[in-house]
Amino acid sequence: MNRHIASLTLALLFAPASAFAHGAPPAAVHGGVVAESSGEHWVELVVHGDQLVAYVLGEDKQPVPAAQIGGKATVLAGGKHEEITLKPGDGNSLTGKLGAPVSGKITAVLQLTVNGKPTTVRFALG
Repeated sequence: MNRHIASLTLALLFAPASAFAHGAPPAAVHGGVVAESSGEHWVELVVHGDQLVAYVLGEDKQPVPAAQIGGKATVLAGGKHEEITLKPGDGNSLTGKLGAPVSGKITAVLQLTVNGKPTTVRFALG
């Protein structure tokens, strides 16, 4: 019995995030990558040079005002690990500045607070 539970746990762990999504993701309108957060929000992440911008949409795929969002990003790029505080930007965006421009493979985990509730979203870019 324990072997079956372990197998199911591993299968769920490695299942694609899209298998749990609530419908098709919205289009990436800012040139980034869209992923669903653990709190049923959609987030588009854009990394350009040393700038990181996250655009947050609600479950209904409508923009969440930046004043209602906060958080931080943990970024792994070029073998370097960096934590960035994200600040409200224009519209439904949060912005942060990396220590140096990055390119290639980037892994980012955003820990956000949306309307006072915590949510997490993971990205693998490049």
